[in-house]
Amino acid sequence: MVPDWKTKGKRRTLADSFGDAARGVLYAVKTERNMRIHVTAAVYVLFFSRFLGVTRGEYAALLLAVALVITAEGFNTAIEMLCDFAQKSYNRFIGRTKDIAAGAVLVSAVFAAFVGVTVLWRPAELWALAQTIFTSPVYCPLFVLAAALALLFIFAGPEKIAGWFERKKKK
Repeated sequence: MVPDWKTKGKRRTLADSFGDAARGVLYAVKTERNMRIHVTAAVYVLFFSRFLGVTRGEYAALLLAVALVITAEGFNTAIEMLCDFAQKSYNRFIGRTKDIAAGAVLVSAVFAAFVGVTVLWRPAELWALAQTIFTSPVYCPLFVLAAALALLFIFAGPEKIAGWFERKKKK
């Protein structure tokens, strides 16, 4: 049963549920640096794996590993927010709860990295891809720009970046 404050007396649709879920994911990306790190790493891994001759099965393994890490980070964020709401001052049990949730993210990220190395460790193909990128007058600047934008996204976050554009508009 969904509380009335959420539905305002109306029946909730499937679209409402998906909208709530999308808002949750976007909130985590906007507010959590670690979520932005995971999303950025996922984009790079999934993008470049297409150039390394990855099979459909290997690509599926990469997708599952990515989903596991992002899901674990989402649960960690939700647990931390709930703990912070429930207990305003330091509590060792809340601290342990948050540590365990963060540990679950670490375990999933380490194993995702193992999956990535297992699937993507192809020295000849990696070397050829690196040569293609860094010797090309087009790909090299694009790669450097993408890396710079990725770092900006991770460390500044979408809200801070949007704030910069808003300040420029006002001038």
